[in-house]
Amino acid sequence: MHGRIKVRTSEEQKLQKQKEQQKKLVAYRMGMKQILSTRNKENYDPASLLLSGQLLSVNPDIYTLWNYRKEATLMELKENHSDAENGDEKSIEFCENELRLTEQCLLSNPKSYGSWHHRYWILNHHPKPNWQREFDLCTKYLSMDDRNFHCWDFRRLLVNKIGITLTDEIAFSTERININFSNYSSWHYRSTLQFLTDAESVAKELTLVQNAVFTDPIDTSAWFYLRWVLSNPNLRKTQKDELLEALEQLQELEPDCKWIVMAKCWLSGNITVLDKEHVENNVHYYKELIKLDPLRRGHYEDCLKIVETKID
Repeated sequence: MHGRIKVRTSEEQKLQKQKEQQKKLVAYRMGMKQILSTRNKENYDPASLLLSGQLLSVNPDIYTLWNYRKEATLMELKENHSDAENGDEKSIEFCENELRLTEQCLLSNPKSYGSWHHRYWILNHHPKPNWQREFDLCTKYLSMDDRNFHCWDFRRLLVNKIGITLTDEIAFSTERININFSNYSSWHYRSTLQFLTDAESVAKELTLVQNAVFTDPIDTSAWFYLRWVLSNPNLRKTQKDELLEALEQLQELEPDCKWIVMAKCWLSGNITVLDKEHVENNVHYYKELIKLDPLRRGHYEDCLKIVETKID
């Protein structure tokens, strides 16, 4: 009736969405056709380069287009190299435009492999790369989203470029973990920094990770890091015994947490393979896990068989 707003039905909305997607697909195919038709090893077409940037801004995961832009970058830098007067300035401007494009792409998809890889590649071909600026931006991004493992990997590459000390990076990792224990990327990054060459360094890591698992026993991030610490040969038996006792206390508070029982398995299995008491404890722990985590019953039963052979 007149004066009333027509509300589309779900079927109409579906058809409308399909039409819009079809238009985008046609535009994408036409764009890719134009770009690939001008792609060669001698020179690049500025119009096609511009079009590739527009397509990447919408979908930054088109690896073919990133490779195309790398080829264009190499051609541009080679041509500018012959210009003694303005060559460096032109190359810097071109590379800065590429960096701006990756920033736009990362805004639409912060976890785009292609965008991060292209950004680092451009910086390595930049006549005057500002590695400190990149490092500061990386710190800013991680303060906004500290679970972006792409950014953590990018930071690791930058550390090697600007010579940040290991102590400073460990301090930064500690800061991010204390803000958010549930941060697998930060725990993993920390494991790439740490060597744990003595009992004292192991003790510090045990204290940090123990605080995390006691704060939130359900979160998996710290438990995986704990397992990594427990694999260190500098871990003393007294430290293992103390941790096992602490886990017993934690289990009284969280009886249904499978990670506590699993950590006890890691500890009991590592304390000594000749101690019958610990072997029997491991049998008990795996039987507990079968009840707590029935979806992985088969895995625990296989582990149980291995442990039981040590009793015989």
